[in-house]
Amino acid sequence: MNRTNNTLNVILTGLTFITSLGALAQSGASAEGKLQSGTTVVLETIQELSSGNMSVGQSVPLRVKYDVIVKGKVLIKGGAMASAQVTSVEARGGMGKKGSFAMRPTVVQAIDGQMIVLANGGASMVGENKVGGAVALAAVVSPLFLLKKGKDAVIPPGYEMQGTVANAAEIALL
Repeated sequence: MNRTNNTLNVILTGLTFITSLGALAQSGASAEGKLQSGTTVVLETIQELSSGNMSVGQSVPLRVKYDVIVKGKVLIKGGAMASAQVTSVEARGGMGKKGSFAMRPTVVQAIDGQMIVLANGGASMVGENKVGGAVALAAVVSPLFLLKKGKDAVIPPGYEMQGTVANAAEIALL
């Protein structure tokens, strides 16, 4: 009987150890955070952007303006790299035609290094229209009105825009 008790104690101790390992493994699994689709990410431009030197399809560097926190856990850190893609560009032109461009956020980097796809949001900018001045100039000196150009569309560094997370993702916490 004593031998049976010893065997049972060894088995129970082994089971307790295995259960403890399982709990430890589960606590390690909770070192992840879930980033839901539709989560808003506030981004900002890093450099001045101008319709005068952009082209459709060009990648534009951005950075995350504020931490993205879900259930008290930072999943995307403020300052993390992101990017946008230029979707349209109109060059400024004669007769006061203004320049314009539009872009949309594409990806952002989570704290574990994975790139998270963004959807929606973006920014567009239209330059200053000089058509009124061109028409007034045409009334005075006819051929010179064709030379009057509009202004390029310009977005300064630090300009804010939003994007939303396209697909849910599991982010490993560091």
